[in-house]
Amino acid sequence: MTDTETDETTPAAPEQVQQVRQTDSELGRHLLTARGFHWIYGTSGDPYALTLRAESDDPVVLGRRIRESQTPLWQSAAGAWVTGRHSVAAEVLADPRLSLRHADLPGLQRHVFSDAWSNPLLCHIIPLDRAFLHASGADHARWERAAAPVLGAGAADGHRKHAERVHQETADRLGASFDLMADYSRPAATEAAAALLGVPEAQRDRFAHACAALRVALDAALCPQPLAVTRRLTAAVEDVRALVADLVAARRTEPGDDLLSTVLRAGSGGSTASAAEDALAVGVLTAAVGVEFTAGLINNALEALLAHPRQWALLGESPDLAAGAVEETLRHAPPVRLESRIAAEDLTLAGQDIPAGAQVVAHVGAANRDPEVFLAPDHFDLTRPVDQGQLALSGPHTSLFGAFARLQAETAIRTLRERHPALAPADGVQRRMRSPVLGGVLRFTLTTSA
Repeated sequence: MTDTETDETTPAAPEQVQQVRQTDSELGRHLLTARGFHWIYGTSGDPYALTLRAESDDPVVLGRRIRESQTPLWQSAAGAWVTGRHSVAAEVLADPRLSLRHADLPGLQRHVFSDAWSNPLLCHIIPLDRAFLHASGADHARWERAAAPVLGAGAADGHRKHAERVHQETADRLGASFDLMADYSRPAATEAAAALLGVPEAQRDRFAHACAALRVALDAALCPQPLAVTRRLTAAVEDVRALVADLVAARRTEPGDDLLSTVLRAGSGGSTASAAEDALAVGVLTAAVGVEFTAGLINNALEALLAHPRQWALLGESPDLAAGAVEETLRHAPPVRLESRIAAEDLTLAGQDIPAGAQVVAHVGAANRDPEVFLAPDHFDLTRPVDQGQLALSGPHTSLFGAFARLQAETAIRTLRERHPALAPADGVQRRMRSPVLGGVLRFTLTTSA
């Protein structure tokens, strides 16, 4: 599905949106062709192409190869300019000339489903503007300002009691053996997100089902998913848009203290339609990004802690270290590894001339282990000093949900350490194939007793 917008910074009104549905044959051919190019480019050993291929290669090793390339910013065979150096990645993520999308959105429409054999553009595998994932920087900045009273760092304490209740109830339902993602991380993150949006109890199962299908959204933008998964994703985008739109309409009549009401109030000085569109965007992004980002942070933190028994023991001795464990996880195993941008104009980065329309990718996972910035970067240490410059929350999506994810992950770590101190892996972590951005967990079985 695709949209057409007429302005770089203003979301299109509903009547301006043109949805184009590809047939299964057309979409399947497009996905297979893009997948084929990733395989072809990967056969040369290109570490970024292999990262996108997301098969059996160790992503940490590939990230190190990207970072240790002879030039700080280099062009992959897959077309993107890529960096794993901390200084260059920080510059990329802060440069307003680099956007989440092409300046000409109809051009994105054309190239996504173009003949990839003659024009292999792989910067957007499928368009996800209906999920607001490719919105402009100005839009994201406005949404973050509007949502700050609920999602900002200063609002975290107001959500702490609810977070503790959700995580304690979820932890107390666990059996002697459970799957961390399916039985704990995603249910807790989904429940917390539903409460933020004020999703009625009667719609909670629908919301959870949509969030589960949306878990591949950030991966699907860069890595072609199977046809059935892609169809479920686009269907879930439409379902969650409809659900959130109904909630927004209700809040316009009877506002409350939830996230959608807060965004509506922030936009009350402008047009009613614009405020409603902003609330819709924040609500959809909560489902499409906030839930999986939070669940991934919880999973990655527990994986790291349990892989380092001394760190798990330290947490038991000093529960206040939970916040440090979350910060170290954001550095050591960020839930979003890759940040992709498009150059809005010709520019020069790290000595390289980047043409307008070119893709630039910051490998956050590699940059967060840059030995030029972090001492013993491959070591997980929950006592590591904070504010050393980890980049996990430097993207517009991750920045929007950073405080929310931190609170939920910190509460999860505390709760599981207190409720289940003998927590241990039953086997290794199984990750989803085709998940280069999130490194999504498919299964991680834990036991609650020694």
